[in-house]
Amino acid sequence: MMSLSTQYHYIYCMMMSSALFIPTVIGGALMMSGLIGVELTRLLMGHGRRSLPGGMRLMSLLLLGFMLICNLLLLSVYPAALNVEKVWIVFSLVLLMIMRGNLLRRLVERLMRGSVGTCAFLFLAGLMELLAVGIVAAVLFFNMPRTDLAWQMLAGFVLGAALEGYGLWRERKDFKVGSPSPFEDPGQMGSASKGLHGIGAYKAFERFHRLILVALQITLVMVYTFIGLTLRELLASLGMALSLTLLLREGTDRLLAKIEDRRPAATQLLLAGLFLWISGLVLFYRQLDQVPSLLMSSMALALSMAGATVSSTCLAEIERLMANVARYGLENRLDGYAQVRRARTELSILGGQMLALVLLTLLSAPWGRSWAFTDVESLFRSFRPLMILPPMLLLLAAFVSVLHFPMNSRYFLKLRRFLTLNEEGRENPAMKEQLDNVVVKRHKNRYALKFIMTLIRPLYYHKVLGKEHLAGFEDGTMILICNHGELYGPVVANLYVPVSFRPWSTSSMMDKDAIVEHMYQGTMKRQKWLPERWKRPIIRRLLYPFFQWVYQSIECIPVYAGEPRKLAQTFHMSLQAMQAEDNILIFPESGEDHAYGERGYVSEGVGRMNTGFAMLAPLYYARTGKRAVFVPIYASKKLRTLFICQGVEYDPTASANQEKLRIVEELLRRMREKYQLELVQTVAKEKG
Repeated sequence: MMSLSTQYHYIYCMMMSSALFIPTVIGGALMMSGLIGVELTRLLMGHGRRSLPGGMRLMSLLLLGFMLICNLLLLSVYPAALNVEKVWIVFSLVLLMIMRGNLLRRLVERLMRGSVGTCAFLFLAGLMELLAVGIVAAVLFFNMPRTDLAWQMLAGFVLGAALEGYGLWRERKDFKVGSPSPFEDPGQMGSASKGLHGIGAYKAFERFHRLILVALQITLVMVYTFIGLTLRELLASLGMALSLTLLLREGTDRLLAKIEDRRPAATQLLLAGLFLWISGLVLFYRQLDQVPSLLMSSMALALSMAGATVSSTCLAEIERLMANVARYGLENRLDGYAQVRRARTELSILGGQMLALVLLTLLSAPWGRSWAFTDVESLFRSFRPLMILPPMLLLLAAFVSVLHFPMNSRYFLKLRRFLTLNEEGRENPAMKEQLDNVVVKRHKNRYALKFIMTLIRPLYYHKVLGKEHLAGFEDGTMILICNHGELYGPVVANLYVPVSFRPWSTSSMMDKDAIVEHMYQGTMKRQKWLPERWKRPIIRRLLYPFFQWVYQSIECIPVYAGEPRKLAQTFHMSLQAMQAEDNILIFPESGEDHAYGERGYVSEGVGRMNTGFAMLAPLYYARTGKRAVFVPIYASKKLRTLFICQGVEYDPTASANQEKLRIVEELLRRMREKYQLELVQTVAKEKG
């Protein structure tokens, strides 16, 4: 995001334009042009230019060409067409500010490297500041319409210089000792760049990373242009924007650090930030249609800055996590990776600033009318489509890209675990195969389902009791067993079980005709309130597409009941998942109801269980030497509670058949105990 001093200078240049009776956006456009010019010069000059790969160098040249065209319009075509010479005054002040800032930065760098002493630094910096203030004073007092206004603008320049100096002094320890070399060998960069393009997860990250950075630059320009146009609320709006930026960045950093050890949540927070950001832009869109009130402007500003700050902070955290993706995909050949990341980030930021400059240049155009200072209301109306639609479209595209980003929290943790195993010289082929499918190959995560689940949880609130029974077991050893209760058990388990898992699902749910019949016989047939002629069409047209999408999203393992040869695939996939440290969720109840001749799961309590699932334990032990633990879970519809019971651990010393029967009997006993508790508490509630 823009530094504090850059934000201040941007608004100061717009205020300067307003004081000289030039459209406010001219000052902002010239300031943005200067910032882009400095960055492009740094990229295209000296060692930086020689080490850039050809594609990045070409992109930098194209950006430079666009900047020169915008400068030509701002400094020559527009003023000449309307006989306005004061644009050059603003340009000279912008140029002086940028030159002074860069010279001061170089002085601080030399001081930290020891090539300039403290006394010499203070003398040169003081002399440079006095010279800059003197030139600005001369320009202002000769050209401002009022002396008091000239004094105000001069004081604003001095304040900006002090703010920039303070920022550089705080960052002084970050300046490296020695000659700056932003990039290394272009051959290494080219090799790293080519390797990264073969990693599906990295390409997905790069897509939304670029979109968000470009949108961020446009939004910041739009927000501070908006502040600069509402001069009466300048201090209040600027103070709110800067305070929100600092507070939310610090708060987001603390939150990410607090939950990182348990489960990385940067992607979920990024989605929340993008949602806030888009909401703020929508509110801005409504405000730009009229002279805004302070209250509504503050709300729009708060939402936009909150969303942008949270998003940029989470984006930086995801970029840190993506270093493990690069390590995995490049097989630890990371030479040039950091330089590629830095170059692409800088080019994305420059691209966003360039797009913002183009928009400001278009907004600065007179379009055949007088270039006298336009009233604020007319200017707002002209800004409306240009300032809102580009960042809005970029953010919507970024939101969709993040939803499809394959690296969710489970895979980030699994990738970190795999890399640790590699460093220790251990192998896990099952985990590697899974990570290859997710990290390297093209894979889409379906965050939309998690988003829907997040919205449903408050409306479908349940208590979860017994979480302590999950503690102490490593991922990949737990087989979670839950009652079905028609559709109730699967819904509640997916919403509230506090560990990750892959569920078993009957293979018939993957076939359209079979799923229609299965859902009709298992649930819909007994819904007497629905007309019979509606039941199958509802399943076919509404429920089937939704459930197909859900099964794909939660990575179900198909169960081929009644097909012994195919059933072996179910066990093979389950064992592969467990070896890759995935837990398994199973609903083993038989589909035969207590009512004679009627199919379907029992609506309450726990029905008779099939026993074949328990054979996972001896097979898993034979492959890994680890003991699987079966964790019984009872979903109580009446108490709206999910009871997690004490687990049943596999005993390898007993015979497989004896263990299978013991495990199933013990699971049933513990789950039925919770059912009896449900009955007692239900009766007590009815009496009370």
